[in-house]
Amino acid sequence: MDIFTNTVKAKYDLSDEIPDNKLKSFVWSLICAVVIMTVCSRSSFLYVFNLWDDANSYFTVGKCIFRGMVPYRDLFDQKGIMLYFIYGIASLISPVTFKGVFIMEIIAATAALLGILRIYQLFLEPSTFPYIITPITGAVIYSSRNFYWGGSAEEFLFPFVVWGLYLSARYFRKIYPKPMDYKTVLIGGILAGCVLNIKFNSLGLFFAWMMMVFIADIVGSRSVARAFISCLVFLGGMLLATLPWLLYFAVNGAVGDWLYVYIYKNVFEYSAKLTFAERVAKIYDILKNHFLNNILLYVLMVFGALYLLASTISTCVYEDPHTRYKRSRFFVELQVMELVNIGSQLFFLLLLIFIGGVSLPYYSFPTNVFVLFGFIPFCYIIEKFLKGKIEKHTHGRAYGGSILETSVAFGTSVVALVVGVIITVLTSINPKVMGLRAEDLWLYHFKDYIENTGIENPGIINEFGFDVGLYTVLNAKPICYYFQTQTLNMQEVLDYQKTYLHSGEADFVVSVNNPAEGIGDRYDLVMQERCVFYEYDETFYLYQRNDNPPDEG
Repeated sequence: MDIFTNTVKAKYDLSDEIPDNKLKSFVWSLICAVVIMTVCSRSSFLYVFNLWDDANSYFTVGKCIFRGMVPYRDLFDQKGIMLYFIYGIASLISPVTFKGVFIMEIIAATAALLGILRIYQLFLEPSTFPYIITPITGAVIYSSRNFYWGGSAEEFLFPFVVWGLYLSARYFRKIYPKPMDYKTVLIGGILAGCVLNIKFNSLGLFFAWMMMVFIADIVGSRSVARAFISCLVFLGGMLLATLPWLLYFAVNGAVGDWLYVYIYKNVFEYSAKLTFAERVAKIYDILKNHFLNNILLYVLMVFGALYLLASTISTCVYEDPHTRYKRSRFFVELQVMELVNIGSQLFFLLLLIFIGGVSLPYYSFPTNVFVLFGFIPFCYIIEKFLKGKIEKHTHGRAYGGSILETSVAFGTSVVALVVGVIITVLTSINPKVMGLRAEDLWLYHFKDYIENTGIENPGIINEFGFDVGLYTVLNAKPICYYFQTQTLNMQEVLDYQKTYLHSGEADFVVSVNNPAEGIGDRYDLVMQERCVFYEYDETFYLYQRNDNPPDEG
């Protein structure tokens, strides 16, 4: 099967550039996504269960969407409705395992890798090196520590960030100074709207995206009116992406709950209260920590940034044609506006993610797309070398076709995919726990105990932690608004949960790392287990309601 060229061409054929086949690029991206995600995500079939409490929380809220409950109104959690809907679809595939989540992760990774391949095709000959380097790029991206365990909000918004970068890079590389057509602006707005409804702190890239379109309309097209119309079209795209969720909450009478929890609480309660100087210092410390925890990733990003800067200088410096030709063997042609566009998107993406002064290991994952610019220099220089070899056999005529024969390109790409697998195994933290079995985990011990009690539809409350996974493996439905202990207004959450404990409405209480509080004498400690594996050490307590009467008052 010829997946690297559309037509059979003779060696050193000098006809027009080989067009890329959409099916070919999709199939290759899908293959790479399946292979990489199988190793990197703990949702895959190689792992017994994804124990990440955040992912289980999203799973529980998403599952409840299809069971008549409304996020923010009936259940408290802080991420966007689109993320919960993704998890809800996954729960329809499998309500008690992460099989469905894994499928959704593959879809997201396929879309992201396809976008990355398209960005490579803007800078490299389309049919060869973009296919060779995409699996290696994907391996570096998804095996980084900021990918974490798999299933984060950042992972699911990543494809929208990638395609936003592609549309912008394509415009400034292929079309500018002509104006960006309104259709593309609208699509950019839709992508931004999707990010808004998953986790809005990654909207920084799209702020820069629209800012650059605005500037391009004024500088390139010299049309202030068009610049403002483009802004309105972009906002219209964001509205289109948000309208389904607005209608959903309106029908369920929960628009106020949605805005209060997702917007107000995240903006005004989640961010750290810092002075400007403290905030700058905090952002610096956060960025330093993310750099040190993802060294390969960020070294490549810095290298790519320096290369793009050098390429821009090389493009702008006037020299004789011979010198320029020699320099073009090392530096890709890059205009100033292209450099400013790419740089501003990375800067504002980082700024908005970390401006709140709060950070967790996976927060920086959306920035991983910029690692591709660190691979471009190697591919470009090798590509130019190979083209030079071909042109020697064609009497110096410029060659614009595929630089490798189909069989060689295919074989090299397969080797690159194998290299990608090696990278994931060696650098990802997740394969280190691949050997865990169900009998090794407290979760399944607790599950077996609860099932053996014979209690149907057990009511469970998580104390001192997020969703530990019992809702998932038991296919249980939360009994109260604060079904897990949140980090916002923690005392308020604990006091709320106590009302369900004092009344005995909860059948079981699961506490993480600390004995449960406020349970009185209505609950007995029935199980306690410590779970230790790679970079993980947690102790879990399971309490069961007894027959003692409810507390007075």
